[in-house]
Amino acid sequence: MFNCHFRVLIFAWCILGPMHLQSISIGWESLATFSSYGFEFSPIDEQALFILESNVNSIMSCVQTCHSNTQCRIFDFDDQSHRCRIFEGDITTMGSVVTSSLSVRSIVGSIELQSENFANRGQPCSYCQESRYLTCINATCQCQSHTFFDGTICQSQKLLGAECIDSAECRYDLNYTCLPRQQCGREYSYLLLFFYTSIEYNP
Repeated sequence: MFNCHFRVLIFAWCILGPMHLQSISIGWESLATFSSYGFEFSPIDEQALFILESNVNSIMSCVQTCHSNTQCRIFDFDDQSHRCRIFEGDITTMGSVVTSSLSVRSIVGSIELQSENFANRGQPCSYCQESRYLTCINATCQCQSHTFFDGTICQSQKLLGAECIDSAECRYDLNYTCLPRQQCGREYSYLLLFFYTSIEYNP
């Protein structure tokens, strides 16, 4: 479904043009991979992942819209209606690329995450002043909000029911934590379930 050969260096193509590749800050370089036409993105939790919808003239304008928003990692664009939608999250675990209900000219794209984008994590903030992927927290470069460091890259934090080892992996802004059963969820919901289960099976 995804054509891995259809990739673009976003900052270079959208903003500077191919003649200026050498002047690009590495922190703002991104690669995007696109699906074939006829597909759109269907998130598992639209309220948690949807960022914005806009009307733009071309797929590359939609790519630029996503690239300029540091939380965006997924986008889709319809060439007929000019609808551009951008999302945060992991395209492989937080949604599906489905046949478009809008038109045959709809296409899905995702930002490729590479270890080089996160090489300055833990360095002083001067190392990430021009970074799309890292931000300054407590005087050092750290992962952006809604992401966690997995040892190589800053992955998108996980949603309800996803497997986890540590609470940093879960969307804390949605009150998700890593529960004892190693799934992201709300702790009070787990405690209520445990309470009612204990009552039901109490001899």
